[in-house]
Amino acid sequence: MEAGCASRATRRDPPTGPARNDTRLVNFFGHAAVAAWHDTAPEFVLGAMLPDFASMLRARPPEVTRDGLAAGVALHHRTDLVFHDCGAFRALTAQAFDALSNLGLGRGSARAVAHIGVEILLDGVLAHEQAARRAYLAALEAAVDASDALVWRSASEGRAFAELLAALRSRGISRQHTQPAVVAYRVERALAGRPRLALVTEDVARVERWADTSRGAVLEQTPFIVEQLRLGLEADEPPVRG
Repeated sequence: MEAGCASRATRRDPPTGPARNDTRLVNFFGHAAVAAWHDTAPEFVLGAMLPDFASMLRARPPEVTRDGLAAGVALHHRTDLVFHDCGAFRALTAQAFDALSNLGLGRGSARAVAHIGVEILLDGVLAHEQAARRAYLAALEAAVDASDALVWRSASEGRAFAELLAALRSRGISRQHTQPAVVAYRVERALAGRPRLALVTEDVARVERWADTSRGAVLEQTPFIVEQLRLGLEADEPPVRG
């Protein structure tokens, strides 16, 4: 297992985990936190979260007509590629897969839960960063004015997006993000509608037990993951065009 994150020049294999099976990932706050490392402009941060918001709506990401939004979307995809190749992240998901399998989850569900569950726990740790919190909340507010720069495939998708944003603004940022019951609930929602991966009642309880015993390990590894991700993104920085 590699020690850091692969750059575009050295990466050979596509990211492993649920993304390859079109599982709906919901680590949008993490993308806001990473975006804030580069630029805290609300539209840029919003763009970095857009692909995950679209996934939550079971929709394709909208076309964007503003440079700030487009730059954020581009960072989202670069972040996913680098992050999923981070050695520390891969180690955590491998440990989670073994633990969930031992608790009785089927192989497919265990692999999906390991990936999504670790990401949710990481989001919870990042949610304590004041800069990330400010950037996230500002992006949600800016989304109202940015709606005319988003071209969804249908009016119903646009309305669903507006409803999602209203719900997220109303919810704010919960410090209970990493509570085992909350993690299990979010994982269950993320996998709902996926016949081969969806959790049954007994599985939800197993995920909750896993989250309860794994929060400490994720907290301990977060500084290493953040450092690996920063270095990986720097190595993966696209060339500046003159």
